[in-house]
Parts: sequence; structure tokens; C-alpha cells
Amino acid sequence: MTKTNNDSYQILGLGSACMDFLIPVSEEFLETIPGEKEGAEPISFEEFNRIIDASEIEPFISAGGSCANAIKALSNLGIKTALVSSIGTDALGEQFTHSITEQGIIPLFKHSLFPTMRVLCLVTPNGKRTMRFFAGSSQDFSESALNPLYFNGVKIVHLEAYSIRNEELLTSMVQFAKNEGAIISLDLSSFEIVRQHSRVLLKLIEEFVDILFCNIDEIQELTKLSPHDGCYEMQKKCPITVVLMGKEGCLVGHKGEVFASPSFPVQVIDTTGAGDFFAGGFLYGYFKGYSLTECARLGNYLGGSVTEVMGTTFSNKKWQSIRAFVNGESL
Repeated sequence: MTKTNNDSYQILGLGSACMDFLIPVSEEFLETIPGEKEGAEPISFEEFNRIIDASEIEPFISAGGSCANAIKALSNLGIKTALVSSIGTDALGEQFTHSITEQGIIPLFKHSLFPTMRVLCLVTPNGKRTMRFFAGSSQDFSESALNPLYFNGVKIVHLEAYSIRNEELLTSMVQFAKNEGAIISLDLSSFEIVRQHSRVLLKLIEEFVDILFCNIDEIQELTKLSPHDGCYEMQKKCPITVVLMGKEGCLVGHKGEVFASPSFPVQVIDTTGAGDFFAGGFLYGYFKGYSLTECARLGNYLGGSVTEVMGTTFSNKKWQSIRAFVNGESL
């Protein structure tokens, strides 16, 4: 799909299209899964299915993806959005596309011969998730999926660090965005990605990124410092640096200062998508011209709200409640 109307969307996301397979598991079961706890690591299609079979639980399946979740939040808050990605020509691809378009997001998808990417989210009783993913169609997400016209008139371009696996793709993304004068926001995505690509990420952040989102593990992996000190150091390289602290809220670094914003009390069921929805809430406030304090508060509210459900799909009633808060309450 090619953009022909500069008013058709204002925020553009570029990231993996995937379906989440969520399974509640015990700590004991999680110990049988290779790799680091609460991380995100690639596995084969066969291993993906083997873990599901071993759990003996029917997965809860919903549309996911780091960038896609943030764009989903923005669209449901009333911002015109679009998503660029690569997707399989299979039933899961159709399901993802239907979910995206149903929420008012314009899909700018390249169709891949690989199956649609899928992520296995293993959720322990404390609500923490450990992810193992079959890359599938995301392997086909290359610069050929991009069109300079996609960026016409866009105000904010939101990226996920998972795209760093294809450095040429990410380079093209940021160049197209900057050519249009768009604000670039980047979510560091996972501590494994930061560990593997810290040099390239630091260069990208210093040269192009305006708003950086990361969690405690990611900022520590990137800077080798405490969350507060890491946030302070990174705001020297990136104008706005946000460190998500879970139940402790977040830290925001800007113009030589770091301030804290508290979380909202929630009943945590599943933390999948919490950082993504935080980014969506924060970017909504930024797009609307709110102060950084208000942006952080909105981010904490959206990020907390999604932990109260399994997956990242809200009912219409829940979205009505969220919009009432965003539009009606004094921030």
C-alpha cells in the first residue's frame, strides 16, 4: 500500500508484525526452558511447538509486536497511525492484519513467503513474561519494505531495536524520517539486543534518536551504570531518555536533569506489552504538546493498564475508561 494523502496518518511505526502465544507457567516449568529468564531469544519453529506441547496448556493468541503495540495504543487514543512491516500470507498474517485495521491503523505491509512471526510469552504467577520467538516473516523485513512516500508529512516515527538485526533497514528508516523532519523515538526492545548491538545502537542514538525508551536491564546493559546514572548519561546523547522501572514508575532525563514519575496501583496479571503501551501513552502526550511530566504520567497509566489483562487487547469498555482518564482527568 502506498501513501497518497499526507493527512492519512501522523505517527508511523516500523517494526515486526507478530502474533503472541501467551501461556501461564510455573517457575519450575520456566527453569526447563533454555536461555535467560525474562529475556527474548530466537528459537526454531519445532522448538516453539515443543514448548507449547510440553506446557499442556492451550495458548491465548493475540496480535503483538513491540512497535505494533505502541501504535495500537496511539490509534486507540485517537491518533492517526500506520505500521510498516513484513507479514506472512497465512492465517496468522490475516489475523494480525484484521486486528490492526480494526483498530484504525493503516497497514503498510510487505508480504513474505515465510510464516508470520510468532512470540511465545511464558507468564509466571508474578506476571513476569519470558519470551521465545520464531522469527518467520520478520526475517524478510528489509529496506525493500520501505517507500519514501510512507514518511511524507509524518510527525513522529517510532522504531524498535529488534530491527537492528538488519542494519541497512534501520539506517534507511532513520534517514527517511529525518529527511521529513520527523521526531524519531526508539524502544531498545530487549537486553539481549542491546548486548549484541550496543556499539551500533549508541551511534544510532547519538546521531538520530530524539526519544529513547528502555527498561532497567536495557539501560544497565547499554551504559553499565545504575538506572538513574544511566538515564543521566544517556540524556547527554539523546534529548529525552526514559527508563521504565516497573512498579516504581519511570525516570525521565532531559536537559541535564532526571526526574521520577510514580506508577499507578494495578493488579498485575501479565506484563507483556507494558513497555510498549508506556511508549504509546508517552508519545501521545508528546504529540499533543504536554509537558514531560504529563507524558510520563500517561505512559505509566497506559503501561500499568495493560498489565491488568492477559495479552495486549482491551475491550471497548476498557478503552473508553482509558480515554476518559486521558481526556478528562487533570494530569
